[in-house]
Parts: sequence; C-alpha cells; structure tokens
Amino acid sequence: MKTEVKVGIFFVVALVILLIIFEFIAGIPIFTKEYSLKTYFKSVGELKEGNPVKLSGVEVGKISKIKIVDGKIEVTLKVKKGTPVKNDSLATIKLTSLLGTSYINLAFGSPESPLAQPGSVLQSQEPADVSEILAKVESTVSSIESVFSDNSEKISSILNGLDTVLGGAARGEGTLGKLIKDDSLYNEARDTLANLNEISEDIKQGRGTLGKLVKDESLYNETKETMANLGQLAKRLNSAEGTFGKLLKDDTLYNQATEAATNLNSILKRIDRGEGTIGKLVTDDSLYYDAKDAVKKVEKAVDTQEDLAPLTTIGTAFGILTVF
Repeated sequence: MKTEVKVGIFFVVALVILLIIFEFIAGIPIFTKEYSLKTYFKSVGELKEGNPVKLSGVEVGKISKIKIVDGKIEVTLKVKKGTPVKNDSLATIKLTSLLGTSYINLAFGSPESPLAQPGSVLQSQEPADVSEILAKVESTVSSIESVFSDNSEKISSILNGLDTVLGGAARGEGTLGKLIKDDSLYNEARDTLANLNEISEDIKQGRGTLGKLVKDESLYNETKETMANLGQLAKRLNSAEGTFGKLLKDDTLYNQATEAATNLNSILKRIDRGEGTIGKLVTDDSLYYDAKDAVKKVEKAVDTQEDLAPLTTIGTAFGILTVF
C-alpha cells in the first residue's frame, strides 16, 4: 500500500475520532440534528450559554446564545430534533438547587397545540429573584435571632419549667406522671377494648337487641312493608279515595266550613247588637233584675211557709178531731 493512501486513511480515521470526541465529550453537536427556538426574559439571573434545556425535567438541548434585544434578554435554545415542544410550551428558568446551576425548563403544552417550528418564539415566565429570596430568608433568620436574644430569660425560664414538669412526669408525679407511670389506665383501656370487642362479636353473631337489629331481616322487611303501605296510603289520599282523601281533595267540606263560619259570625254580631232572644238575654239587664226579684220572692215565700208550719199542723189536727 502506498504511503499516500496510508496517510489518507490515517487522516480520515483521525478526523472521525476527533468528531466523535467533539460530539460525545465536548458536547459540540456535529452529527446530532437540532433546531433553534427563542424566548425572552426581563432577567435571567445566573443563566449562561451552554446550560441545559430540559423538557419537564428531561434534558433535550442546551442554551446556545444569550443577548440583549430591545430591553429584553433573548435566549436562543438548541433542542434535539424530534423533541415534542409545542407552540404554547412555557419556558421558565429554574435551579438545580438553591445555589446550583440555572437551566431552562420547557412545559409540554396542551395536547391540541401544534409542534413548534424552528425559530419559533416561546412564551416565558419570569423567574423568582434568588437574591430577594435569600434577603428575605436572612431577614427572617435575623428576626428569629432577635426574638431569642431579647427574650432569652423568658425562654430559659420556660425551658426550665418544662424540664421540671417532664422530670416530675418521669418520676410519676402529678396527673401526667400518673398517666405515664400508673398501669391502671392502661389496664382499664385494655379491659374497655376487650369489652368493645366482645360487644362487637355479639352484634356480629346476632346476639342481643342490637345484634338482632343488625342481623335479623324481619325489621327491614317490616320497615319496607310499612313504607309500601305509607306510599299506597299517600297515593290513595292524592287520588281522593276514602274519608281523608275526600277531606284533602274535595272542596265541599271547605266551602261548608266557610259558610258555617260566616253564619256563626253573623249570629254573633246579631247577639252583640242585642237582636233576637239570645241577644236580649245577653245585652238586656232587665232579665237579670227580674230574675233577682223572683229569687227574693221565692226566698220570702219559703221563710213565710216555715213560720206558719206549726199553726198549719195544729189546724190539721183539730180538723181531724172534729170529724171524729
């Protein structure tokens, strides 16, 4: 084989190896087909060129360029061909950790939205300001430290009191200590649970009143029959069958009751005006006085009769003797 051919083959192999190194080690896409997408932010924080682009957490490309355009930050994304990025996919800047690497995360978008074409501009969501978050965290920590430092004596007193209470409870002192150290509560709770278990077993076996209610179907059948009878009764009432049905549906009784009430009201009005015999009895005082005089006369006649009773008896006896 000629030297020129050997050199040519060596050059081609070296070139292939170099391209492979660029592709898989240096991350420079040579064989991989990609397409570009763009998005805009007001602030990108620590986002840099070469940082990853992820689709719902799965890496699908890298950031190829970051530049300022018309007061905004234009971020160009290089995404692998075949990545299902939709027109309404939302681009956000996220961190691998609070102080980790920034990356662009793309949402899947809606199923009915078409795939984004190369060069499409994706909507973006502004990231949270990490420095502001850290400042708030620092402020909160400072406030907590200030509270502890200003109330150190009170906190120390509370902790000492709590330590005393816990120590007494550990020794079985006080209510809490008795609950912890005394086995009677545990034994009572165990007995209670045993009784509950026995009751539930009786119910399960259909023993006792509650057990019969649970296991015996007669109550269910009786209730079902009662409800059926009530339904039938309601149906009859609604169809104006029977006495109650007629009372509910027939207007005759209502009309008669209304007429009777009207007549009664007319009679009461006449009585109140003193018309008729009952009206005169109610409103005329002469009957009262006549009755009062009659009662007095009767009382006087009775008294007179009582006074003449002895003389009448003697006269009767004398008349009998004269006959004989």
